[in-house]
Amino acid sequence: MRMYIATGVLAALLSSASAAVVTRGPYLQTPSATSMVVRWRTDSATSSRVATGPSPGSLTQTTDDATPTTEHVVTLNGLTPDTQYYYSAGSVLGAFVGDDSDHYFRTSPPIGSAKPVRLWAIGDAGFIGGAFAGNIESVRDAFKTLNGGSSHADMFLLLGDNAYLTGTDAQYQAAVFDTHHDMLLTTPVWSTIGNHERFTSFPLTQVGPYFDMFTFPKSGEAGGVASGTESYYSYDYGNVHVVVLDSEDDTADPYRTAMVTWLTADLQATNADWLIAMWHRPPYSKGLLHDSDVETNEINMRQFVVPVLEQYGVDLVLCGHSHSYERSYFIDGHYGLSTSYDASVNQLDPGDGDPAGDGAFHKATLGLPSHAGAVYVVNGSGSEVRLPIGDHPAMFAKLGELGSLVVDIDGDTMTARFLNNGGVVSDQFRLIKGTACPAAPATGCVAAPKAKVSLKTSQLPNKNRWSWRWKGGTIDAADVGTPTDQTDLAVCLYDATGALAGGQILHGAPEWSSLTDGLIYKNSAGARHGLQRIRIKFGSGTFAQVQAKAKGANVGNPPTPATGPLTAQLVNMDNGKCWASVFPTFRTNVTGKVTAALP
Repeated sequence: MRMYIATGVLAALLSSASAAVVTRGPYLQTPSATSMVVRWRTDSATSSRVATGPSPGSLTQTTDDATPTTEHVVTLNGLTPDTQYYYSAGSVLGAFVGDDSDHYFRTSPPIGSAKPVRLWAIGDAGFIGGAFAGNIESVRDAFKTLNGGSSHADMFLLLGDNAYLTGTDAQYQAAVFDTHHDMLLTTPVWSTIGNHERFTSFPLTQVGPYFDMFTFPKSGEAGGVASGTESYYSYDYGNVHVVVLDSEDDTADPYRTAMVTWLTADLQATNADWLIAMWHRPPYSKGLLHDSDVETNEINMRQFVVPVLEQYGVDLVLCGHSHSYERSYFIDGHYGLSTSYDASVNQLDPGDGDPAGDGAFHKATLGLPSHAGAVYVVNGSGSEVRLPIGDHPAMFAKLGELGSLVVDIDGDTMTARFLNNGGVVSDQFRLIKGTACPAAPATGCVAAPKAKVSLKTSQLPNKNRWSWRWKGGTIDAADVGTPTDQTDLAVCLYDATGALAGGQILHGAPEWSSLTDGLIYKNSAGARHGLQRIRIKFGSGTFAQVQAKAKGANVGNPPTPATGPLTAQLVNMDNGKCWASVFPTFRTNVTGKVTAALP
């Protein structure tokens, strides 16, 4: 009899496992350099197994949970950093899905390591069907086209109001898990809670469908300081640190104080090169129905959270809520109403940040310098646009277009593009950190018939020096720009191996002065890359000149002898205009001394 029962139970388990259908997922959560959470839902209760391996057909590692469930949550540990794995999901009796080219993930790079990263962010993308039919689908497909036909990214960010109208499980199934099924197979998803999720899910208690369906790192599993809650948390991806905050219950104390206290501790602990923050309600917006001067939550985030983020060097803030796209200038220190915004104080760069426009925004150092400027984006037109959009003085761009935000970070450069649902980049901005010379010389520069360059190095660093003179070409004042106000200029010396000396001087440096015939930069201490004097004379012919002199320890230790050819150049880093001398041969090229001249 006992044998009969055991056999019957086994038969029932086998029947259940073979009949189970995956109705949600798989989807990826809480990645780290050595772990990944895989979740999925089945229509009947089974055990859980995830198998992984280096290629389809070679899934030799398994992680099991014998407890029968329809909500499967399997944490994979002991993985290799920055490594691609293929996987399958099923029960201990066999796989239900996967073991093919569509099911894979990549672990995060080691914390602090620099690796190119792409994230895709959508906000208020929860309307589907009916009057909204095709909206989010066209936004999704535009990204896939831009992304070379692939749905994969390193991060998938949901900025709240992800499933209308009330964030129920069924609404999430349609708006998120069905709509973004292909992306979720390969790309970890991160989310912040919006006001529409707040109808059915409650951050203070972490109860509701939003908290049931997601697994976020409340214990610091993916980097950052443990928050103790999935309502707000942080994580690392290589040299990028991301904080996810809750703007829905920020009016309640002690909850708000606890979040800000945690945020401060988290930011004090990070050594990342880049800092991104995301939450739902924007600190700056004049969207239809949502005005950051009026709504209490937006005011609180601006007054209590933004100062902390700026103190610890935030680079980019992503929000939704207003069903539009709004993008700020490069700003800092604006915590009041829009009427108190002062461009002369709060706008750290008067330009647009567009590499094809006024040029990129800049921060002087790689890392998170305090109060060095940030860009604030309202990215809330994922599935609906509401017009008209008002004018907030902090905002450079406002667009009534369906779309998403694509952000790429590579080394010292962040580039963000608003991609509309027609596949057009309607707005873009770039942020570059550090003032080193670009890795390679600029091309298409204005030449001059006469030039000379000299580089001398010594065992005593304060004796190192170099100089360059360019004469006889054409220099238009409009091409050079206004380094006293807006233009970032670079003076650099290269040989065939790369940059030898020089660097960028960011706009507004007080050492610049305007003269009747041009510009002059004077800093006897050579504080910026050893550059003590730069003289630019506008005009053409023998009158047009560039002279640069540098001396001291800040010159660095350029290697000598050099590897020809030598290139010396002045570059407007905003518009790409440049003036250069290329020296194919040397007059002197020995250890400690390099000279060349034209003709």
